[in-house]
Amino acid sequence: MTNPVVFIVGFIAYIILMIVIGYLTSRGKTEGTDYLTGGRSLNVLLIFGTIGATMIGTGSSMGAISNGFRSGWGGSTYGLGCCLALVLIGVLFSKLRDYNFITMSEEAQFYFDGSTAVRKLTGVLTYVAEWIFIASSINGGAKYLQFLTGMDTLVSKIVCVLAFGVYVYVGGYLAVVWTDLIQLGILLVGFCAIIVKAIPAAGGWTAIEAAYTAAGDPGALSFYGLGSTGIMAAISLIIASALGEMGAPTFRTRIYTAKNSKTARNGFFFAAVLTLAFSLVPSIIGMSAYTMATASNATNVLANPDFAFAYMATNVLAPALGLLLMIAGLSATLSSGDSDAIAGATILMEDIYPLFNGGKRLPEEKMKNASRIAVIVTLLLSFLVSLKADGVMAFINNVLGAMMPGMVLTLIIGRLWSKRVTKAAGLCSMIDGTLFGLAYLLIPSLSALLDRVFSGPAIPCAILTSVICVAVTLCTKRSGASEEEILTKVLEGRTDL
Repeated sequence: MTNPVVFIVGFIAYIILMIVIGYLTSRGKTEGTDYLTGGRSLNVLLIFGTIGATMIGTGSSMGAISNGFRSGWGGSTYGLGCCLALVLIGVLFSKLRDYNFITMSEEAQFYFDGSTAVRKLTGVLTYVAEWIFIASSINGGAKYLQFLTGMDTLVSKIVCVLAFGVYVYVGGYLAVVWTDLIQLGILLVGFCAIIVKAIPAAGGWTAIEAAYTAAGDPGALSFYGLGSTGIMAAISLIIASALGEMGAPTFRTRIYTAKNSKTARNGFFFAAVLTLAFSLVPSIIGMSAYTMATASNATNVLANPDFAFAYMATNVLAPALGLLLMIAGLSATLSSGDSDAIAGATILMEDIYPLFNGGKRLPEEKMKNASRIAVIVTLLLSFLVSLKADGVMAFINNVLGAMMPGMVLTLIIGRLWSKRVTKAAGLCSMIDGTLFGLAYLLIPSLSALLDRVFSGPAIPCAILTSVICVAVTLCTKRSGASEEEILTKVLEGRTDL
C-alpha cells in the first residue's frame, strides 16, 4: 500500500509538471481571445486527446466504478451514454466550425431566427451548467483525496480546485488541451495496469460471481447489469449522461477551436471509440473492489462506494504502480475540471459579462487578464455548488438529468429544424424544460414520483421540452431573414448584444 505522504509528494510534483507544460505550450499564444480559444487551429490529435481525457474523467472513472461496485456491469452504462453523445455531437454539430462561433449562445441565436433573447438565456444556462460539471469533478477528486489522505471534505475540495485551477490560469486553453493529452496517456497506462491485476486480486471471476450471489444480487452480472438496475434505470442514466455531455459547453468548444469541421468530427469519432472500449473497465474494477472489500470487511468502502477506485489503487498494485494509478485517478478529475473551467470562463467573458456592460465585450488588449479573473470566478462559484454535492453518479443522474434536457433538446431541434424553429419556441422550451428540472430538484413529492416511474428526471424532462418546442414552432412564424443575414447578426453581436 502506498504511503499517503508519498502520494502527496508525487501529486505535488505532478501538478508542478502540468504547470510547466501548460506554460511552455501556451507561451506567446495566449494574447486576447486566444487565451480562451488557443488560436482556433487545433489538430485532430489534440482534439481527440482533450475529448478522451475529459470522457475518462470523474463520471467515467470514479463515478462509474462506484456504479460497478453497486451494480456490476451496470457500471458500463454511463460510458455507453457518453459514447452515444460523442457520436451525435460529431454527426450533428461538427459542421458548426464553419460558422466561427465561440460559444453555444451564438449557436442558439443562429438556430432561433437571430434572437438575442435566446442568446442571452442560453448564455446564462450554459454558465450554470458549467458550475454543475466543475462541481462534479471537484466532488469526485475530493472523495479520492479523502480516502487516500484522510483530508477533511472541505479541504480536499479546495485542493482539487487549486490543482487544476493553477495551470488553467497560467496557460489558458492551450494549457488545457496539451495537459489533457498527457493526462490521457497517464490515465490509459494506469487503468491498464490495474485491469490486469483486478480480477486475479479478487480471487478470480468465480469469486466475483459468488460475492454478488451471496449479496442477493446475481443480476449485477447480467448484460449491462440490467438484472440489478432494471431497464428503466439504465435508460434513464444513458439519457441523462448523453444529454449531459451533449449540453456540455466544453465539447462545443472543441468544435469551435478545431482547425476545421472535418478535424472536429474525426476527433469526436475517435474519442467515441475510446470511450466505448473504456466503458467496460470501470465495471471490472468496481466488481473486483466489491469482492475484495466484502472479503476483507472494508466497511469504509462498503459504506461509500465512491472510495472503490482509491481502494483498488492502494490494495491491488505494488507501491510504484499504485502511485501511478492514484495519480491517474486524480488526472481523471483534473482533465474534466480544467476543460470545464476554461469553457466556463469563455462563457463568462463572451456571454455573461456583456449583459452587465451595455452589451459590449472587453477589447482584445484587456481580454487575457480579464479571462484569468473569469477562471477564478468560475472556479469559486463551482466550488460553492460542490458543497451541496454528494455521490458522483447520483449528482450526474439527478442534477444533470434535471437541468440539461431543457437546453439540449431545444438546441438539437434547432439544429435539425433550423429553417423553421422560432424565437418563441426556443425561449418557451428552454424556460419550461429548466423550470421542470428545478421543480424536480426542489419538490420532494415530484422527485419521488419521477424516480419511481422513470428512475430520474431525464426522460420526462426531455419529452416535455421536445413537445413544447415543436408545438410552439408550429404556432408561430419566423422573421423571414435569410441564413446569411442571421449569421451576420450573430457575429456582429459579439460587440453589441
